[in-house]
Amino acid sequence: MGTTRATLEPEELAKRINQAYKQLAITRGQLVEANEAMAAYEKSAKIANAETLLEAKNERSMTIYLEGILDTPRRSDLSEKKTQAEVAHYEARMEVECLELLVRLLEATARK
Repeated sequence: MGTTRATLEPEELAKRINQAYKQLAITRGQLVEANEAMAAYEKSAKIANAETLLEAKNERSMTIYLEGILDTPRRSDLSEKKTQAEVAHYEARMEVECLELLVRLLEATARK
């Protein structure tokens, strides 16, 4: 039984690399947006509840109050979106790294 070897033409490889970098940029933007949305939500919650937080007797009490204030469906949604953005960005980075390794392998093979 013979094995077939899939080959990529240089143009196809360049196209895949370009697409991978575009996807990486897109996911980076989505991750930044998710982080900013989470930070804005937390900041507004802290401002809206500043009086309660200032009344806390110690840092531990303030932390407990803050956890309760932030334990909302909105924050859960933002957290989920942030996690999804992190995973998508990680996958895009891995695709870029795989393609970079493929290029290095092809370069090393071509030198031989």
